[in-house]
Amino acid sequence: MRVICAYPANIDAVCTVSGETLSPLIPSDRDLKIELKPSIASRDDLLSSLLYCMSRGSGAEALIEDRSLARQIEEDRAFSWSFRLGGNAAIMSNVLAALGAEPVLNAPALGPRLARLLHPRVRLPGNGILMDPAQAAECCREPHHEMVHYVFQFQENEKIAVGDIKFVTPHANRFITTYDPINSRMLTDSHFDSYCLENIKNIAGALVSGFHLASHHQWPEIFIRRAAQIKSWRQDNLRLFVHVEMGSFPGAEVMATLLDSLRKIPIDSLGLNEDELALALHGEGREPGEDVASEKWPQFLRDAEGLRRRLGLFRVAVHTRDYILSAMMAGRISPQQELAALQCGTDAAASLAATGSPTDDIGAGAIEVNSHGLKAREMLCRLEGGREWGRGAYLISGDLIVSLMPSLLVKNPAFTVGLGDTATAAIFLREIEAII
Repeated sequence: MRVICAYPANIDAVCTVSGETLSPLIPSDRDLKIELKPSIASRDDLLSSLLYCMSRGSGAEALIEDRSLARQIEEDRAFSWSFRLGGNAAIMSNVLAALGAEPVLNAPALGPRLARLLHPRVRLPGNGILMDPAQAAECCREPHHEMVHYVFQFQENEKIAVGDIKFVTPHANRFITTYDPINSRMLTDSHFDSYCLENIKNIAGALVSGFHLASHHQWPEIFIRRAAQIKSWRQDNLRLFVHVEMGSFPGAEVMATLLDSLRKIPIDSLGLNEDELALALHGEGREPGEDVASEKWPQFLRDAEGLRRRLGLFRVAVHTRDYILSAMMAGRISPQQELAALQCGTDAAASLAATGSPTDDIGAGAIEVNSHGLKAREMLCRLEGGREWGRGAYLISGDLIVSLMPSLLVKNPAFTVGLGDTATAAIFLREIEAII
């Protein structure tokens, strides 16, 4: 089964930071304001944004202003880097390949290092044919500067002191910053463009992401260009199943413009987290430290269903730390098939967190079902028509199917980056299989 994966593909330079790591970097001679910067223009901006994420236990992404600063960050001896596959589309393509699909990836800045990180089953178009990553890298006529994203991941319960301010990180998460002129413009490879147009009738689905990386100064034009491409695929293949995964946007105006563009294509499915859902519907994210536990799911459901109906979508999925909640129109996928897909996604994400692979077995003692997710499942089952299935539960109300799947907790995670992309890709593949 062939699936389009677009748009970001890059390398992640990953560093695990702690209170001990950061203490020597925090200036003692002046106050450092802890806030999330819209972009990174200095080391202070980096520290300010990173500490903001650590104080909330939240994740975020921000662009670096210039390449020289990116080089300074990579060469900074305070950080110990390990290099992994990055970019929503590339990570999702690797997951799909591991699960047996044949993903067609957009990778306009493919180099030998990025090619080595891609699964051998990932396919890259070139001269009208599909090639494996090694072949595609060899055929590149021009050397590319591979795009590198700097990922600062942190663990739960890290103690941080900034002047008179002291806090403990409430959750494990990550802050990402990068200088990336390829993905920030959502550029495509010309061979990818032509292959998709000429072969779209033989492709089952398109998994699209990366809009949140669009340059602050160019996002209206970028959204128009990419929406036109996706619409051209849909026009030539009405059965193409299109899912768009959202991200951390700089403001409500940007997200509103994108959602309006997606509504006009139209797409089938939309995925977003609770912060992005709040931004889409209410124009602002949650307050720092605001609870998203089990009791919140009815509000998330109302918001997700409201967004789904407003945009005319088949499905909207909200993924939180505790569970994945899906609101979809009845008729294409049964509730059991949707829950099986959600369970596959949570399994794959837990496997990646524990082992680095979305398909490896995890020892029974290494994971547990999220207790807040279980509580939300119990609350759903108490409603009229609510039923358990597997680890999750569903409810049918008129033409609406509600599905809820608790997440899995890994006791000692080796990886915290790419978990959401992993779950999304696994869910997407199982949904396409169910539809077909």
